[in-house]
Amino acid sequence: MKNFKKLILGTSILLIGSNYALAATKYDDVLKKIIPSKINYTAQVEKKSILNGFDQVNVGIENKKTGTIYHRYLWISKDKKTIIPVVLKLQNGQLRRATPDKLMERVQTNIKWFNDLIGSLPRNILKSYGNGKTTVYLFSDPLCPFCKRELSNLVKLAKEGKIKLFILPFNVHGEEAKKASAIFLDIEEKEGLKAAIDKIENASFSNVKKMVKQTKNVDKLLKKYSSVMDKITQSAFKNGIQGTPGIVIPKSKEKGYVIVGLSNIDQYIK
Repeated sequence: MKNFKKLILGTSILLIGSNYALAATKYDDVLKKIIPSKINYTAQVEKKSILNGFDQVNVGIENKKTGTIYHRYLWISKDKKTIIPVVLKLQNGQLRRATPDKLMERVQTNIKWFNDLIGSLPRNILKSYGNGKTTVYLFSDPLCPFCKRELSNLVKLAKEGKIKLFILPFNVHGEEAKKASAIFLDIEEKEGLKAAIDKIENASFSNVKKMVKQTKNVDKLLKKYSSVMDKITQSAFKNGIQGTPGIVIPKSKEKGYVIVGLSNIDQYIK
């Protein structure tokens, strides 16, 4: 049974937090036996099944912190005695796993923790770039290659007036990255966010490392900004942003989208 549960849920289980209400379906009693009680899920029996004699159940496993729902199929016999977690189908001459059309979706989630974080940060390091109606906060590490790819698109959107961009240092690449982020915050405070982006966040790795070496007061800056950077990192990590890039897009005082990893945010822009 333990191995079967792992097969059903895969790595999605690792992402889930607290107890939530279970979705009610005619197979809820079966699902309760294979899905741990701490996992929030939804289940929908689809009208057509590719497996004769079995209902095709679309199960959504939700990460409440990031508002991410991962979908997969289960096939349950109508007498509830047999459950099949994987069905292969022949497609273009190759065997492929049968999966829902939408494997993952995002919903708005509670971002009170984020609003509390923003409210506690010094105003002089919360400068923005762009004047769009949609506000975007990027958690970024200056030595993260994926952050630079994400940032390139965000800067473009900000330049076009589609978003209002903020950047929060989220250092996962060691002490050198933390020093670079301290320099970033110092430039942002003195010259504005766009200048800090150009000189640090959007610069090549070699230029970032060169800047760290050439900044004589880097240790002083590190001491000045360490507590702020640590607060940002600890709060983000605790609330589901456990890697870079991370994005928060507030939609109200309490709700918004939390996105971890490279993404296309066009669908979230007003």
